[in-house]
Amino acid sequence: MLGLYIHIPFCKQKCFYCDFFSEKYNTIIAEKYINTLINHAQQFQNNKIDTIYIGGGTPSILSLKQIKDLLSSLNRFFDITSTQEFTFELNPESISKEKLQLLKSYGVNRLSIGLQAIKDETLKFLGRIHDFKTFCNIYDIARKEMFNNINIDLIYGLPNQTVQEWQKSLENIMLFDSQHLSLYPLTIEQSTPFYKRNIVTNDNIQKHMYKIAVEILEKKGYIHYEISNWARNGKQSLHNSNYWHNFEYIGLGAGASGYINRNRYKNVENIKNYINLIKDNSDVKTENEYINNKLYITEKIILGLRLLNEGVDIDCFNDFNLKKTLLECLANKTLKQKNKKIILAKESVFISNQIISKFVITNF
Repeated sequence: MLGLYIHIPFCKQKCFYCDFFSEKYNTIIAEKYINTLINHAQQFQNNKIDTIYIGGGTPSILSLKQIKDLLSSLNRFFDITSTQEFTFELNPESISKEKLQLLKSYGVNRLSIGLQAIKDETLKFLGRIHDFKTFCNIYDIARKEMFNNINIDLIYGLPNQTVQEWQKSLENIMLFDSQHLSLYPLTIEQSTPFYKRNIVTNDNIQKHMYKIAVEILEKKGYIHYEISNWARNGKQSLHNSNYWHNFEYIGLGAGASGYINRNRYKNVENIKNYINLIKDNSDVKTENEYINNKLYITEKIILGLRLLNEGVDIDCFNDFNLKKTLLECLANKTLKQKNKKIILAKESVFISNQIISKFVITNF
């Protein structure tokens, strides 16, 4: 499968926890950026695309015209006649009925809504500029516009957030009966306002909240198919699964990453430079690494172990050092063998990064 990721690096306001590349929205700059994206897309034209994901930033902050220009260009430059999944990220405060209708008309069949919390005071603490009522209204409109594959993002493990509050949040979210949920523990990154304010989190509390989420969502029939993701049967994210299966994808836009013909690349994280480089027919990549066989196997392991039900083919561990590390993990029961697959043990999911990192250290 071949995926297409398009990065829209604009926000009305940067959230206090976010370290993704984005800048404040400006209509004129955004117009130039969309035209540049369209020009960039021509470098990859005629590729048959299986999944599309437009993320950010805040893609929904774009104007109706900008969204239309971008989406119509995809039909011109790519073969999307058999695209299975087309996701568009949105924030509740920057979407409208008209924008949703436009997305629908151009084949978007999956929405990912950045809710993050249900309490308005928590949303303000996070730096979000919508309230819960706005989310409810937009969700209702999306349903009426016949979007039947919607993901909701939530963050847990915030300072002063109690386990009871988190459980109540999950119970309320269950009332929306969305097809997909992405739940992330709050992490404090160095480039964020939270880091500068010395905000701290509690690993033990986050672990407890994670266990509660696993229990509640399992009872409600959600499939826990990836470390941070749950879905109704058949609604697992195809595009994100591309990443975890180590399949190829095109990355368009400033700050976007791609992976084509064993080359992993990242585009320049500067909107002005990105626009000028594409205008001059220059290379926009700031990183470009060939993935040799050794690194390829390592990445298959570290990505594949995130898929809780699928895991990794045992043949990936044929290398002596990898096999030695695998046997150690099997012995201490952090990993399990299921037929010819290696999967994370249920009790190890919250500490998965520690386990996965062992294979990175082993192979390098």
